[in-house]
Amino acid sequence: MSAPLRVLLVEDQLELRDLLADVLQDLGMDVRTADDGRSALRILENHPCDVLFSDIHMPGPTSGIDLAAHVLATRPSARVILASGHPRFQLPPLPAGAHFLQKPFRLNQFMELVREQAATPV
Repeated sequence: MSAPLRVLLVEDQLELRDLLADVLQDLGMDVRTADDGRSALRILENHPCDVLFSDIHMPGPTSGIDLAAHVLATRPSARVILASGHPRFQLPPLPAGAHFLQKPFRLNQFMELVREQAATPV
């Protein structure tokens, strides 16, 4: 039996964060959550992730783009999913390898991106 997929959800909208966490936990994934980039960095110090889902714009000095760059530098095999309500052309360049998800998104769009990592050997 393989270890559960480790997912870090970083989202400042409580309802969305809780919904996504509940769905992933129901599928047997190890889910940790944070409401801003600084909290996410603290979690990553002791709990590496296989999948990072992060809003791009969050409170505080650490953006989702900063977080994505950190995860991809320290764990290149991780899947990074960045989300925003702004169209992609209005955003700064995303780190190479990051996937973009336009808000509002459907749950199945999110799950497809997460499941792609689950199917990839880590």
